[in-house]
Amino acid sequence: MPRKRKLERPSAWTRALDDADVSAALEDATVDAYGESEEHSGLLTLIEDELQFPFRARILGEEVSIVGMEWPDDDSFGLNLICETGRKKYLVEARSFKLIAPFPKGHLYLAAYLEWKSRL
Repeated sequence: MPRKRKLERPSAWTRALDDADVSAALEDATVDAYGESEEHSGLLTLIEDELQFPFRARILGEEVSIVGMEWPDDDSFGLNLICETGRKKYLVEARSFKLIAPFPKGHLYLAAYLEWKSRL
């Protein structure tokens, strides 16, 4: 019987997650999608619906609070997260963050997005 290939996770915080859980979230978000554009839309829709904000993350060694998300303005396959530090808010690409445990409800959809994005 062939061995299942271990997913190569693009982000450090996702490496400890169960492959089957991330694959199930990816399948859930893209099951009815035809092509990359619909897959992207399905993933962002479920992230928006399921990911519980705010949550803690780290960027460039600094702990921040992720308070929301923003769909890309153009046709790119991106996802921006809104991070807050002190009284300032910044829009930063989702691949730049490392989530801090305990992970928020819906984190598997964010992990699925990162896995999907790494395959493009």
